[in-house]
Amino acid sequence: MTVSKALEIFNNETENEISDELKKQWLSELDVKIAGEINKGRNSLLQNGFSPEQALTTELTAVEEFSEIYISYLRMKMNYMLGEIERYNNSAAIFNRLYYEMSNFVSRNYQKEIKNSIKVELGNV
Repeated sequence: MTVSKALEIFNNETENEISDELKKQWLSELDVKIAGEINKGRNSLLQNGFSPEQALTTELTAVEEFSEIYISYLRMKMNYMLGEIERYNNSAAIFNRLYYEMSNFVSRNYQKEIKNSIKVELGNV
């Protein structure tokens, strides 16, 4: 999913007056987290998170099967910002579940690059 697609879906589903710049910042927060915690060391997945300065056509790092996590995260951040605690708690529970499921999915389906090394110390012979 691209940044522009995530913004389009969120804006169509949710009436809001939040600037796209702030939403891009939130998407960047999540994308960097996914790249560093879930995709790290997996060659077949994107390793660099989106930064707000990049183009809207930039591909986000979550696997396509879980691209809805970005919409869930935006909804959670919006509810928190607006002080809607019940809605925030519900959206946080949904986001956390998606993050957990995505982490498990990636662990099962994408092999980590294995780097073997041997440490040898040479002593007095």
